[in-house]
Amino acid sequence: MVDVETVAVFSCEMEEDIEDPTPELVGTLDEDDLTTEAGTEAERIVASMLRDTLGRRYDSDETKNARNHEFTDAAQSASVNLESETRTTIELLDSVRDGTDLERAGESLSQLYLNEARSVSDLLIYTQFEEYDETFAGILKTPYLEGAHEIDLDHEDTEAVFTENERVIQEETDKSAVYPKYDQYEDVFDNNSVQLYQEGGAQHYAKYWHGFLNSKATPHPDELVEAAIKQRANESETEAAYSTYGEFTDGADITLDDESEPQMDIDQGGVSVRIAGKSIRVSIKELRESDSVQLARDGDQFYLLLSDLQPELTVGSGNSKRSLVDNLSSVPNIQELF
Repeated sequence: MVDVETVAVFSCEMEEDIEDPTPELVGTLDEDDLTTEAGTEAERIVASMLRDTLGRRYDSDETKNARNHEFTDAAQSASVNLESETRTTIELLDSVRDGTDLERAGESLSQLYLNEARSVSDLLIYTQFEEYDETFAGILKTPYLEGAHEIDLDHEDTEAVFTENERVIQEETDKSAVYPKYDQYEDVFDNNSVQLYQEGGAQHYAKYWHGFLNSKATPHPDELVEAAIKQRANESETEAAYSTYGEFTDGADITLDDESEPQMDIDQGGVSVRIAGKSIRVSIKELRESDSVQLARDGDQFYLLLSDLQPELTVGSGNSKRSLVDNLSSVPNIQELF
């Protein structure tokens, strides 16, 4: 069960007419504030977003919008690039994690966020929370509320603003960060890594979200493959990476010629095959090497052949998953169809 200990919210406004954007504190909730009726509701909203964040699959290549990021050497050894701050990135995150100086640490991290190229107007929520009997630092990015920083707060009404004006914290996790990385099954902390989630990360994984935390890029295999194919296509006279299908299947492995990205074999990524009005995703390695995935043709007609000894036809998922057919012995023989 997620247990929220402290909360601080900053409004980060980015506009063309703002020459030097700075974060504005919307409000904070300490441990005592969270025991009030209004504080309990605020805690519920933040805890709900944290549960959503913790439930992501950060270690799976099938997931593009949730990734583990290692910190750079500078994140551990050099103070951040702010005149008023002497702490490193990890020291700032540790301040959020242990609940000490939450406002100042949140303000510095928010300024680093605003300093990142292509960062956008949003609310940043910093929270110290407990889960798995361990303590973590959490950063939640929610949709920007125009004028949130103009709300006049004092100690007496700080807790109320989070609930009386529901728009201040929208229960919608746009992006998030959890520090440190933790393996609940092995009970192992990795203080050199942070877990990042981006709602739209499957289509576009924003660099500023890992950049402001001084963490290394963690490109998904598909992103590297796409870059490598584009690079090869740009060097081709036909505007395609390969002139023929045979050249593709028989060709040597290619890698992305970019020193800023890790070297990765192209076969580790996937390709979309659009046929009969449907897009089917298969790995490049399967197309090149597997007998169970074959692109074939008969005259002008093309076929994508997928073979298996035990195919499944099902509806639903999880506990509600049901088989469509019990016995497949009456499936037509392939010679009857071709």
